[in-house]
Amino acid sequence: MSDAPADPTEPEPPPRTFQFKPAEFERTNRPLGEPGDTGSIDLRDLYQQANAASAEPLFPPPPPALNDVHAILRANLDHANKAGFNDLVLKEKRMSRRNREYWTLLILGDALFALLVPVLHLGLTSVGTLFCSAGIICYSVCLTWIMRFVMDDY
Repeated sequence: MSDAPADPTEPEPPPRTFQFKPAEFERTNRPLGEPGDTGSIDLRDLYQQANAASAEPLFPPPPPALNDVHAILRANLDHANKAGFNDLVLKEKRMSRRNREYWTLLILGDALFALLVPVLHLGLTSVGTLFCSAGIICYSVCLTWIMRFVMDDY
């Protein structure tokens, strides 16, 4: 860009004008009452159209007759059943660690809040005691909610 001022003798270009292009819509459904309208919608016609026979059958066709592939698959299944491959054995339920860890965390967390009372040196009727009591309650409720209702047995 040049820093020279614009020549005042040059005419300014005409301002550009902008417009929206005309909207063209394709009409698919004519409103009722226009010329060429056959009349109003009749419920009897709708009922007949709904009950007319459709191209699709209501029930699926019957399965094909058994063939060699079905016989081979049946033989493979019988062989697997005799070998015991399809037998399910339930695993023994092992002891859960959740209960032990819940009580450990509950005792340690509540003990932490209980040990804060003498550290604060404020006595038994002070605000510090109330804060520690509220901490014990909130910690116990939150830990119980998480360990018993949110977490799965592990």
